[in-house]
Amino acid sequence: MLEFDLGVRVYPPSEPGGYWRVRWDEGRRHRDTTARSQADAIVKAGDLVERLARSAPTELGKARGADLVAHYLDPARRPPRVACWSDRHRDEQIRYCNLYVVPIIGHVACRQLTRADFQAIMDRAPTRSVAQHIRRCLTGLVAAGLEEGHLLVRQDLLRGVRWSGDNPVEATDRAVTRAEIPSVEAVHALARTTAEQTGVWWRELQILLVAYSGMRWGEHVALTADQLDAGQRRIHIERQVIETRSALKETLPKSRRRRTTMYPASTPGSIDLAAMVERRLEELGDGGLVFPAPRGGWARRSNYGRWTWDPAATAVDWPRAGRAWAWTFHSLRHVFATWALHEARIPIEDLSRLLGHSSTRVTQDIYVHMRDDMYDRFFKATG
Repeated sequence: MLEFDLGVRVYPPSEPGGYWRVRWDEGRRHRDTTARSQADAIVKAGDLVERLARSAPTELGKARGADLVAHYLDPARRPPRVACWSDRHRDEQIRYCNLYVVPIIGHVACRQLTRADFQAIMDRAPTRSVAQHIRRCLTGLVAAGLEEGHLLVRQDLLRGVRWSGDNPVEATDRAVTRAEIPSVEAVHALARTTAEQTGVWWRELQILLVAYSGMRWGEHVALTADQLDAGQRRIHIERQVIETRSALKETLPKSRRRRTTMYPASTPGSIDLAAMVERRLEELGDGGLVFPAPRGGWARRSNYGRWTWDPAATAVDWPRAGRAWAWTFHSLRHVFATWALHEARIPIEDLSRLLGHSSTRVTQDIYVHMRDDMYDRFFKATG
């Protein structure tokens, strides 16, 4: 008999060619399993000791990758740092697991998973962006598996696993480049053209207000008249609309952070933005959507792109990056951030709050480098 920690014991077969037996106590019950060889029995005993030491159910030693994924996606499981996932995040995680994770490890026993399996998942990513999402999904998956006991620490599944096209420096670089930020003239041209082509005057306001308030797509879709304070030029961001694969849903803003942002009385191109907001509010009743879909209700991003954004961007000859636009709707948020920081001279602490960033470090990493007069200012200040 071989005896391990926590009362795990391995017994040789009672007759030649028989099975080795592994026995232990769990939950005041005597448990046992078998193995075909002494080596297999020792491996099983080691797994049992580790699971018992962590108070993890030993039954999870029989779990497969599909069971691990099911645990990770279980709505009843409380993830770290938040009480529950947002609808959008859950929808994304289900999609990444079904497309990339389950086909590779769904049939594999959890105790047999290796880094090679997780590398095979990463290798399925078609682009760097998708690879980054998959990596975050796998990180959460492994953390959930370790916490519950589907996985063991010694498996070390993610060390060295990265997408084959990854450049570690580029993958973590979150800074916005000048090429990603439309000029004032380009923004105004697009805004004016959306109104002309659709015959709806407030389409111009839609582009300009987003470009000079820093709202995200889902935040501006959910915007209602009662969230606008025209007297103080404030916008109270209290909710957003997200698109899952099946529906539009209203949720709290990104990272569950309600905030208040502002807009200037006039744009850098001398358009009276405050007057346009007041005109729109006069048209709306209390609680009416400021920027509804053509048939009412929340706008879908795909429909807006197809019928409003794409025709206008084509008409004003916006640049392309391959088949996609070099400047997207989210680029309007960058317009606000760089204008507020470098033209309006808004302190970075205030800008971070207006944008709804988690910290000023995020704002600094993305935007501060945009000031290319740093060396001139230093030269003059130290001369």
